[in-house]
Amino acid sequence: MVDFNFDKNFKDPIVGVDEVGRGSWAGPVMAGACLLNYKKSLPKNLNDSKKLTPKIRYEIFEKLKDNAYYGIGVSSNNEIDNYGLQRATFRAMERAFVNLRKKFCKLKIATILIDGNQNPGFQDKFGVDTKLIVKGDTISPSIAAASIFAKCTRDLHMLEMDTIYKGYGFRTNMGYGTRLHKNKLLVSGSTQLHRMTFSPMKNMK
Repeated sequence: MVDFNFDKNFKDPIVGVDEVGRGSWAGPVMAGACLLNYKKSLPKNLNDSKKLTPKIRYEIFEKLKDNAYYGIGVSSNNEIDNYGLQRATFRAMERAFVNLRKKFCKLKIATILIDGNQNPGFQDKFGVDTKLIVKGDTISPSIAAASIFAKCTRDLHMLEMDTIYKGYGFRTNMGYGTRLHKNKLLVSGSTQLHRMTFSPMKNMK
């Protein structure tokens, strides 16, 4: 579980930022930006979204929507193909933070905590002290919450895409590579959701 005291090491208000979907064969990369409201009750089992079962993750997601400020940012599969994965990921992170700030423009953010060791340049762009936290989604409540917002939002999107692009298993694989997904690609080819610069799509004739 995360350390609920970890974020106290930084100046308030604090926004955590994390992304999901980098390794997926299809669909967007999404980022979440989250500012927790510590005046309200927060889920005690808050953790990195990858370490939670889908059921618990969605339960926390629903609770957090009432107890946190958040924004979501999206970079499409086309942006990933056109700009590269890293740049597209940074764009999604930036959009998530901007969306959060637009919703709650009266909040003057003091610190941004970003999961990982790749710097998207927020300090220069937004004038906000920015800290990179390796494995931050396992120790920072703000980053863990951001990861849950991003993961659940992306999963809901892929569930919807499963009703449009049938047979690829998006309902269960969320666009990631599986045997079912690969077999469907071999039979039917790629869709408008697929990242054509990723294997195996780029190797398909």
